[in-house]
Amino acid sequence: MWRKWLESLQERRREQLLRLLEARYLDEAADAERVERAVDNLPYPHLRAVLARVAERERRHAGWLREKIRSLGGTPPPPPEAPDAPTWREVIEAFESEKADLVRYVEDVYGVGDPEVRGLLERIRREEEENYRDLLELVTRSEAHADGA
Repeated sequence: MWRKWLESLQERRREQLLRLLEARYLDEAADAERVERAVDNLPYPHLRAVLARVAERERRHAGWLREKIRSLGGTPPPPPEAPDAPTWREVIEAFESEKADLVRYVEDVYGVGDPEVRGLLERIRREEEENYRDLLELVTRSEAHADGA
């Protein structure tokens, strides 16, 4: 009786981890796609370089999450479809998304009991901070250009 209950509990925890990882995977894949598409449309090489760094990290995060989902016996969901043509507004949305991601990853890191998953989420959280700083720099530079500075 106890054995079945413990197995059931372990399976529920695994399923909860998979749902969390799947949600983070979809977010990272969507952010990577959005930023990659924006890179192609920016006229300034120095701003494209900043976005390319962010996109690379987002792709790496999606890859890590996809592999973790598979290692837990799950199937990664298909990545979301990207909009046809990213706009500057979407770059701003990526910036806002990174701010929200920082909060979510902090909550996830402290809410996950699995040490391996916690370590993965912490590693991603640290890189999300880099993305946030890079996007903040990009937005700040762009506003300076728009103001004629």
